[in-house]
Amino acid sequence: MEKLQLGIGPMSSEIIEAVFRYSHYNRRELMLIPSKNQIDCKGGYVNHWTTKEFMDFVIEMKQKYPNSKIKVCRDHCGPGFNGIHDIQDVYKTIEDDIKNGFDLIHIDFCHFKGSKEERFEASKKAILRCLELNPNLLLEIGTDENEGINFGMVNLKEIEEEIDFFKSFCNPLFYVVQTGTLVKKMNQVGNFNQDFVEKIKELLHSKGLKLKEHNADYLSKEKINSRKGLVDAVNIAPQLGVIQTMIVLAKCLVYGIPYEEFVETVYKGEKWKKWVYKNSPDNKFLCVSIAGHYHFASECYLKIIKQLEEREDIHETIINEMIGVIGHYEWE
Repeated sequence: MEKLQLGIGPMSSEIIEAVFRYSHYNRRELMLIPSKNQIDCKGGYVNHWTTKEFMDFVIEMKQKYPNSKIKVCRDHCGPGFNGIHDIQDVYKTIEDDIKNGFDLIHIDFCHFKGSKEERFEASKKAILRCLELNPNLLLEIGTDENEGINFGMVNLKEIEEEIDFFKSFCNPLFYVVQTGTLVKKMNQVGNFNQDFVEKIKELLHSKGLKLKEHNADYLSKEKINSRKGLVDAVNIAPQLGVIQTMIVLAKCLVYGIPYEEFVETVYKGEKWKKWVYKNSPDNKFLCVSIAGHYHFASECYLKIIKQLEEREDIHETIINEMIGVIGHYEWE
């Protein structure tokens, strides 16, 4: 049985180093999956890094962990994911990613403003541009926004037509399937649609594609194992950001370090609105826990980290916890 291929969101330097360290010592191939709002040619919320600055750090990690096997993969490359719907912004990302040595790009035009036919044609143009710049670039295709929807057998024919469209001009590695998973708050609120996944897996494998599941955060070991033989790859991201935020806040409580400014910054930033679910935004601690990672580059967070560094190696503490999460996503 092949190992589950795991894509991890690079929300912090510690998370990125944990990915490399785990890969180095366990000889495990992993994927880093930056989205456009995390890291992009114009910068993002992760350390305010541009794509080049991010890749400079990746190169540094490769040198530090020479046995690591990491694929750098652009997640959700399409209009609207960073609030910009201009297609030229997408092309700038593609060009900069390829220039800086990305291994894979996920073309995702689910936020494209137009008909289905127009969306597919725009996706095709973007893919052909990718292959023009790097014929060996790996591709991931996804056309639907993940909303935790349980697709049924009636959707299979439509999906097959979609796959055949893309296969007519490219050879993607992954096809993103809505398996029913959905992340909200600090929970997996979706339900794995096993009957549908079994059918779509057969279809994808018959056409030489691998099945990729997004929003696989917060899965129990039992639920991870239930995907064995069905799902080829999964992405996780917010879970790691939440854990890092909670570690830092807990350490502030241990050492009596003020954290109120960070809490107010995160709450006022309102990034938590994406993740709340059937609860009141008056739960400030919950909101801060699920959105703290958007503010790891803020002055108030860095001030906290500086004070924690005087008391313990907070970076190692975070890295070790992240390694535990990565190890959790292994078949048994």
